Amino acid sequence: MKALITGGAGYIGNTIAFALADAGHHPVILDEQPESNSKTNKDFDYYQGDIADKTLLTKIINDHPDLSLIIHCAAKIDVAESTTNPELYYNNNFSKSIAMINHLLDLGVSKLILSGTASLYNSEAAYSFDENFAPNPTSPYARSKFFLELALNDLSKVGDFQLVIFRYFNPIGSDHKLRTGFRGSNKSSLLNSLIQCAALDRPFQINGDDWNTRDGSTIRDFVDVCDLANAHVLAAEAFDRNCLSVPLNEFGLPVINLGSEQGVTVKEFVAAFQNTTASELIVEIADRRSGDIIGGYASSELARELLGWEPATPLQTSVSNSIRWAQTLS
Repeated sequence: MKALITGGAGYIGNTIAFALADAGHHPVILDEQPESNSKTNKDFDYYQGDIADKTLLTKIINDHPDLSLIIHCAAKIDVAESTTNPELYYNNNFSKSIAMINHLLDLGVSKLILSGTASLYNSEAAYSFDENFAPNPTSPYARSKFFLELALNDLSKVGDFQLVIFRYFNPIGSDHKLRTGFRGSNKSSLLNSLIQCAALDRPFQINGDDWNTRDGSTIRDFVDVCDLANAHVLAAEAFDRNCLSVPLNEFGLPVINLGSEQGVTVKEFVAAFQNTTASELIVEIADRRSGDIIGGYASSELARELLGWEPATPLQTSVSNSIRWAQTLS
């Protein structure tokens, strides 16, 4: 099976490429980054360019006429940036994606896995979000992804087009063989904050320990990036066998959540970091910050039912792999 992975040089896309290759399939990468920027792509067919470049898309299909599936990971993902430059996000995440997919449909590619986001679920109370939880995107980033879901679903109703949408929160870790991982800067991440506090011998502050959770700290959802990649492989293989039928949620969308099932509290994450690094990190309890919410996490019941998928990597392993990968870049 051949699959075109847009954004295939990025953190999630590249991990999916390796997972597909490990399973005996043929990933083809389309990414705006020059191939020379990423040594990990030397074993894959690689095309550099814009996802909406029709000439390039035509060349890819001409080079790979047996390609039948798109795994669409390419997207701008910085929530803060999206609030200051929303046009970039609506153009890149929505308009260009629609142009790309329409052209690929014209070229005969009719199956799509959309790598989406569970940031569409937003609430001020802790929930295990299932696929029927009402979307409430609160940033231009989240709205650009939700609008794309709606548009693609409309396209699937009028043509020979099969679609599945994955929604998940925070990927963590790296390829378990350290062939690829997160590149760039994510200064707001919980793990990065812990690393910085430990390195500078600075206390790490937990904002509130009186939330209605199992240990009083807020709760988040982390899923190992290899587990995410494996879900995409399982869906791709089911598509290839023509045996993937995703029930529509209450909003008429073929959505599958990929979540940790129980979430991770900030205290639990800090403990995993300390156990992994043997760090003598100082932890302090501070007051709640204005705007903080209790958090939430995604259910994976449907993924388990349809794909036989469930998160398999312990949090401590994910934290360790993240740190080991970062050390390979320094």
